[in-house]
Amino acid sequence: MPHSDPPERVLAFMTAALGCPRPVSSAQLRALDPRGRVFAADVEAASGDALGIVVKRFDSARLFEQARRALAQWLGARGELGGARVPVLLAADASLRTIITTRVAGEPGPPALAEVHRAAGRCLAALHRLPIADDDPMPLADALAQRHRAWSRACADALDPGEQQVVRDLAPSAALFDDAQRVPCHRDFTPDNWLWDGRTLALVDFEHARHDLALVDLAKLVADSWATDPALELAFFEGYGRPLSARECTQLRSALMLHGVASLAWGLRHGDPSFVALGRRVLARAGAWSPAGP
Repeated sequence: MPHSDPPERVLAFMTAALGCPRPVSSAQLRALDPRGRVFAADVEAASGDALGIVVKRFDSARLFEQARRALAQWLGARGELGGARVPVLLAADASLRTIITTRVAGEPGPPALAEVHRAAGRCLAALHRLPIADDDPMPLADALAQRHRAWSRACADALDPGEQQVVRDLAPSAALFDDAQRVPCHRDFTPDNWLWDGRTLALVDFEHARHDLALVDLAKLVADSWATDPALELAFFEGYGRPLSARECTQLRSALMLHGVASLAWGLRHGDPSFVALGRRVLARAGAWSPAGP
């Protein structure tokens, strides 16, 4: 959209849902969403004070519903998760694929500090412990094998011999994942979705959230943040509360491989060289990764 104000239908939804007059101010969060789907606004609350909110519009019904469910059913009105701030859902409209949440404090792109990753570990541990039942009828081991077949086929012709070996060796076998259970996962758990105010972490953007293998939430950290600074990995697991077992380390390498082939397949399908390069980098990391030592 060429202007910074939300569309008229969204403004009307905000007014009706919150019982507030039109926003006293609004600004597109261009740094977070250059396509014009996320807006910050200050609205007048019933008390007369300004209430900071975020209005987010989704490209698909699936992403809208995943965000709505995570915010409404997993997090509710708590506003906190393992010491980190999280948004509170104020309203949702499926026809507009739009949600309204409270605006949490903090700046995007937090610094690569041990205290940030330690706080991220505490937050993710609390998310993974939420007592939310998994209603997917497909066993997780079967779902992981299905992903592997689909994504590896999609990029098979582009894999070099070394990448082919990684994809074969780290395939998610039934034996490796026979005891794996789904837990509530963010599924895009990276510093891109963290805010930091100098003392407290905030976690945002739940549109990819659903039940999955807990280690899926670590794959992007292994691929990026921890690749350049192992101290961040150690700090994260201090916050998480425990190190990974040897079996979990092998499972994480498999999850990392899946992230690699998924990224590579997406890049090839959409002609995006940055995703192709990401996929290859992640596959190389999956083949070489081992947990950081103290």
